[in-house]
Amino acid sequence: MMENKDEKTMKHAKNKKVLKIVGIVLLLAGVCCAVTGFVDMGLSMRRMEMPRLFFLLIIGFPSIGIGGMLTLMGFRKEMATYIKNESVPVFNEASEEMKPGISAVASAVKEGVTASVICHACGESNTEGSNFCRKCGKPLSSVCPRCGASVAPDSFFCPKCGEKLK
Repeated sequence: MMENKDEKTMKHAKNKKVLKIVGIVLLLAGVCCAVTGFVDMGLSMRRMEMPRLFFLLIIGFPSIGIGGMLTLMGFRKEMATYIKNESVPVFNEASEEMKPGISAVASAVKEGVTASVICHACGESNTEGSNFCRKCGKPLSSVCPRCGASVAPDSFFCPKCGEKLK
């Protein structure tokens, strides 16, 4: 199995090398054809005659496109590695600058979630550990007669044992 992986890696490296070589050759050939076609067209217009090498433009532009794409495919890993190496330090620096703000927001959320109990009767926020609402005086929790679990006063069934409460 290890040999199979090594064979695939070697085949992949060979294919990338072929893409790079063929891509660059097509790209350069396309540029040469396009330049030659443009020069011939310019000279022909100056002499007021039909261009003889116009077909080189027709060959050159597709060769430039195909050669460019093959070259990009061949160098994709190198380009992605370069982009990663350029981006990671920026992300790390940004995360370090945002860390205090994120910590402050997380602390505020944690404090807001754990520091209060909402009264089911009037919606008032009460400090944790309170047994009765500071606004309306109603109980903030009741006890299940069957299992003794703390239950919200507006519950019809105990969430722990399923006992019917009302």
